Amino acid sequence: MNNQEYDDLVKSIVKNENPLKNILIAFFSGGCVGLLTELIINILLKTFSITLNQAYFYSFAIWVFIGSLLTGLGFFDNLLSICKCGLIVPSTGFANSMTSSAMDTRFEGFIKGIGSSIFKLTGSIILYGIIFGIIFGFVRGVLL
Repeated sequence: MNNQEYDDLVKSIVKNENPLKNILIAFFSGGCVGLLTELIINILLKTFSITLNQAYFYSFAIWVFIGSLLTGLGFFDNLLSICKCGLIVPSTGFANSMTSSAMDTRFEGFIKGIGSSIFKLTGSIILYGIIFGIIFGFVRGVLL
């Protein structure tokens, strides 16, 4: 099979998507996630006597829980096909990658399975988040 035959085979199997439509869907679904997050933060601030930083943390934890729960129940991939990157970019994508890695190796036990592979996909996110956080913190400290 040469390259042209392979390209024709791929085009016959993979459906062609409209990138502008996907961008708009991701924009609005991500906006809805942001709107719901603001609602959660306001509810937390009015219901409990906590600071704004604590409300941010709790809202993040709520989205991680929701993402993990939806992944565990098998609904996250279906929602992802509808909402596109609007669900992957927030903390739900982080939770999805951790939970799916843990679910793939759960039969190997807690140590060799879940413990050794839960950060397989998210390890790079954590690593580069820490590195760039240090770099940007240093740059901000120097400039200000």
